[in-house]
Amino acid sequence: MRSLILLVALTSLATTPAVAQGLTKVRVAYDGFSMTSGPLIYADKQGIFKKFGLDIAPVFIDGGSMLTQAVVGGSVDIAQNGYTPALSAAVQGADVVIIGGISNKLPFQLVVKTSITRPDQLKGQSVAISRYGSSTDTAADFALAHLKLTRTDVKVLQLGGAATRIAAAMSGQIAGTMEQYPDTAELSRHGFHVMVDVTDIAGDYPNTSYVTSRTFLKSRPEVVKKFLMAMATAVHEYKANPSVAVPLSQKFLDVKDPENAKAAYDAYVKVYPDDLKASLPGVGLVLKEIARKEPKAAAMKPEQFVDTGILDALAREGFFKQLQAAN
Repeated sequence: MRSLILLVALTSLATTPAVAQGLTKVRVAYDGFSMTSGPLIYADKQGIFKKFGLDIAPVFIDGGSMLTQAVVGGSVDIAQNGYTPALSAAVQGADVVIIGGISNKLPFQLVVKTSITRPDQLKGQSVAISRYGSSTDTAADFALAHLKLTRTDVKVLQLGGAATRIAAAMSGQIAGTMEQYPDTAELSRHGFHVMVDVTDIAGDYPNTSYVTSRTFLKSRPEVVKKFLMAMATAVHEYKANPSVAVPLSQKFLDVKDPENAKAAYDAYVKVYPDDLKASLPGVGLVLKEIARKEPKAAAMKPEQFVDTGILDALAREGFFKQLQAAN
């Protein structure tokens, strides 16, 4: 089934007709229906890619590892992908390089029943994540450590997607769950509260990056530059125009309550980096996590997997200062 989804997505990337003469077709895909994709969807719907001469219609591919494979295989030119799947492949020698970041934080919250106000009340209780090894799993580690608890104190359950986790919380099957906005806001309206906001305590532990292959970066640097300029512009406009950005994200994520969409917006505008720089210290933290299963990652340096050349050039050219001056 997952292979079928990937085939359909890649076929869409290959067959989407050009929207206008003179635009450069770029195959872009993303792996998350979440707020990390807010600026990407904004860039698409507001015509920002076209302003930079690009024909881009972002396509969803389910799963970071599958998206990484698509980049390596050459069927996707640029991907908005998790740091962990991209780096895991790069450690194994895959032709993948990180060129920027859209979320250098872990924007998850430990949301628990309102009756639970102290860490000791969580002992023996169940907390849900999506799957072991996922971002929610890593976020759970940070949350428990902050509460001075361990995985022996609570039951960390692998329950799958947010809808399943939320249903389990609402029905009383679990005491808490690792969520992100807008789902955190929705649960907060139904007898739950945020016990730990991992965004504030995990530091620069990166979540979502922009990746391409070194082959594409070397052969089409001008395209990568235009893409990053478009995305930086989208981040700037997204932050500056909530009256446009909030409804777009609400529709994209199919959020019923506009107040939940606004809460998500307020949380994430503090996460998106204006200069799209990937966090090298954060990449180091991810490499340490990967080293638990792949020891050779321990000897590798973040600089081996991140190419900052284009973003550095844009900074020297004053591009980001010009964006800020446009306010």
